[in-house]
Amino acid sequence: MTIYLMEQVTPFYAWAKMALSEHTVIGSEYLGPNYRSGQVVMGILHEDTESLSFESESIDIIVSNDVFEHVSNPDAAFRESYRVLRSGGIMLATFPFHSDKDVSVVRAEYVHGTIIHHHEPVYHGDPLSPKGSLVFTDFGWDVLDRLRSAGFVVCIEVYAFKELGHLGGAN
Repeated sequence: MTIYLMEQVTPFYAWAKMALSEHTVIGSEYLGPNYRSGQVVMGILHEDTESLSFESESIDIIVSNDVFEHVSNPDAAFRESYRVLRSGGIMLATFPFHSDKDVSVVRAEYVHGTIIHHHEPVYHGDPLSPKGSLVFTDFGWDVLDRLRSAGFVVCIEVYAFKELGHLGGAN
């Protein structure tokens, strides 16, 4: 089984690589527009989720932990993820979800290689940058149709566990 994690320099990746050693576990990071997908830079596999280097139908499971909100064109990334999954494969993806929004908000986008901000920039933690990673999209309910348009059958699970420290709104 081939498992692709959209992260490589995190404790979760290290755990998965060790705990799932009977499987092929591939991790990657996005290192910037100067690299091509599939290029290894200082031991880190660079993948652009909008243009993955993997062969079509070559991955059994994709795990994406809070990545898609940082992608300029998440619809292209959703299509690429679906393209590389084998028939019957699954993608487990988490991302901030704004249940009060019917339509996702585009906070920023790339236009001719330049980032255009439509709203005040927001950055989330990034294991490779103390500045954080720019949020391009605040996902609303339309993300379900966007994922379906890419080919996915969508299932949503909402978590709130006091015992595990998941407090406040749904996670």
